[in-house]
Amino acid sequence: MRRTINLLLALISISIFSFFTNDALQPQHPHAHGGGCIPAERAALLSFKKGITSDSANLLISWDGQDCCRWRGIGCNNRTGHVVKLHLRSTIVEDNPWGYYDPCEHDNSLFGEISPSLLSLKHLEHLDLSMNCLPGPNSKILNLMGSMTNLRYLDLSGIPFAGRVPSQLGNLSKLQYLDLAQTGNSMMYSMDITWLAKLPFLQFLSMSGVQLSGIADWPHTLNMIPPLRVIHLSSCSLDSANQSLLHLNLTKLEKLDLSSNDFEHSLTYGWFWKATTLKYLDLGDNRLFGQLPDTLGNMTYLQVLDISRNENTNMMMTGYYKNLCSLEILDLSVNGINGDIAVLMKSLPQCTSIQTALLELYHHRLGI
Repeated sequence: MRRTINLLLALISISIFSFFTNDALQPQHPHAHGGGCIPAERAALLSFKKGITSDSANLLISWDGQDCCRWRGIGCNNRTGHVVKLHLRSTIVEDNPWGYYDPCEHDNSLFGEISPSLLSLKHLEHLDLSMNCLPGPNSKILNLMGSMTNLRYLDLSGIPFAGRVPSQLGNLSKLQYLDLAQTGNSMMYSMDITWLAKLPFLQFLSMSGVQLSGIADWPHTLNMIPPLRVIHLSSCSLDSANQSLLHLNLTKLEKLDLSSNDFEHSLTYGWFWKATTLKYLDLGDNRLFGQLPDTLGNMTYLQVLDISRNENTNMMMTGYYKNLCSLEILDLSVNGINGDIAVLMKSLPQCTSIQTALLELYHHRLGI
């Protein structure tokens, strides 16, 4: 079941963020300005290469010669020749569809540290070093990245950083995509994420695995970023999701993952029920209790609703949900629900447009 949800989630992601693979971020060759790359930028890339102690996957084997714009993972502006893209995501991701891996346990990862020389790439717009073992001796490089103000896309997910997420990342005011997600036992944390509100163009945010315990106003901060379309805050030790938002500004939000947190309150008062544009909502592996609210019936775009593993014995769908004609997956498993299955089935939409409906009820005690 989890794999089915992950596959559908991936399809939704592709449909939402196809613009991140547009021509502006594709590798280009600067023939218009006479060929070759800018010497200072080539030197900066070679300095980064020196910080790599192991490259078993040969990601950097092409990093030789004068024209760095032809090196693997490098994209240059076709007109100016400036390096605008550095994409060296580890290949281990392609071999593991489940998403559970430690880059420092895979030979195909890059090992070493991220050289501060990358700060010399003043025109860099796209930086992806994700799923590599590049923590270095400390995480100060993250602080320094706050000066790379032309970045629009930053993916450092899976890199086992330690320490506080620096507020200097709030200086990257052009960011549209930010992924700092951690895997395994994360050593990254933050006690204040208000700096996110300084990213007015942000559409994708993932900080899954980053410890955010004690940050009570996190929904209010996110509500100050109207362009957000995807939010991943799984396994963040968030304490609550029952904050009151008088007006929801997240009118473009399509995916919200709040699974595996420390929520222990009524489902009814979750702020997320106001997000009627959602297609995917994951609240699994929390301690939410009570019945689903009638406002769920307004979420007509919802395709996936996962409230599994909450051990909620009182959860039932007793409201009017006939308009949920986009719903494809409803996972209420591992909740030990007591009740009449006929009541639940009558609450579900009977729409001819539903192509696939997966109703997960195992580990429930429903009357038949």
